[in-house]
Amino acid sequence: MRTLRYLLGPRFRRDLLSLKRHRMEVAPDILFVAGSQVDLQWVIPAYEVSVVRGLSCAFAGPGLAVPVGAQYIDVTVHLLRFVRARITVTSTTGLNRKHMPRSSIRRVAVPHSLVSLHMAYPKGTFDGYTDVFCCGAHHYTEIEAMNREKHIKERRPVRIGYGKLERLLMVRPDEKTCDKSIKHVLIGPSWGSGNILEAMGAPLIRSLLADGYKVTLRPHPSFFTYEDALVAPLIKEFCCQRGFFLENSLEESRALWTADFMITDYSGFAMEFAFVRELPILYVDVPPKVLNPDWRSLKLEPIEISLRDRIGLTVPPIVDEVLLGLKQLEGDSKSWILRIKQERKSSWFNYGGFGDACAEELQRMLDEIQ
Repeated sequence: MRTLRYLLGPRFRRDLLSLKRHRMEVAPDILFVAGSQVDLQWVIPAYEVSVVRGLSCAFAGPGLAVPVGAQYIDVTVHLLRFVRARITVTSTTGLNRKHMPRSSIRRVAVPHSLVSLHMAYPKGTFDGYTDVFCCGAHHYTEIEAMNREKHIKERRPVRIGYGKLERLLMVRPDEKTCDKSIKHVLIGPSWGSGNILEAMGAPLIRSLLADGYKVTLRPHPSFFTYEDALVAPLIKEFCCQRGFFLENSLEESRALWTADFMITDYSGFAMEFAFVRELPILYVDVPPKVLNPDWRSLKLEPIEISLRDRIGLTVPPIVDEVLLGLKQLEGDSKSWILRIKQERKSSWFNYGGFGDACAEELQRMLDEIQ
């Protein structure tokens, strides 16, 4: 029924028109694909540097707002295979080989989080790609292990970095505008069974506000799509209370730059907070987020578990323990800076230089193809 509605609807006609226009243009060498607008933030730095270096680039995906002047093919994921490009680059998960442009000789995955690739993503997520642009050493090791397990020889892990940083730095607010008289807590739950909102959401927010903290809640994007039953009651209870703010995780985060603390469970956003702000994380020890039940077969501990005690404190899901943890971090935050910087070196390749590293590798790929 969904297929029939698509074929009879305006989206299908728009796709056909976009493909027709695309066929009349010179095909780009590099195609940046995004299934949604939010997925663009991880690849735009690579696009910007690639264009400056003279590489032929374009975007493809449904209803995207792309950079001014960029070549754009407005087409749904189902018809991407008819778009022409030598190299396809995407941070959108869930795409498999049948979605990729048939003409693409190289198919590049850009992970959209610093978390593990073998536990936090469904099994087979990175199958069908020829290259994975690894964010850190853990990703490199995981792809090598996946290749050995499945006897894959053609998929390469490449040391590149994390593309979102350059976008984050562009929206960093002026510190003079930040009120430091009130301590600000950012709550960033991951999405999955047993997360901190499910375990202690309302009591935790209630207690933080009562203790005089400013609280920003930034749920994972999937909460707004699938778990409204968890978020809606919190919005209803706290939206009018002084000091409470809700951030849309599909948009840039102001709290990333203004918060004094972050409380989370296994969110990859926590690593961004720690490494960019050089501040420790308060982790709540709830069940891990597992999207691949077979993750243990690689015999690699996921970084979102192994890193917790190296860049922060871990406390049980008890409100009083969380409050005590915040007090401990507040009195010891400066001692974490050196430790966090050391962890950043191995967990984040080319810190601040993703665009250059990505463009260099894409140029190398094109030279090899030609």
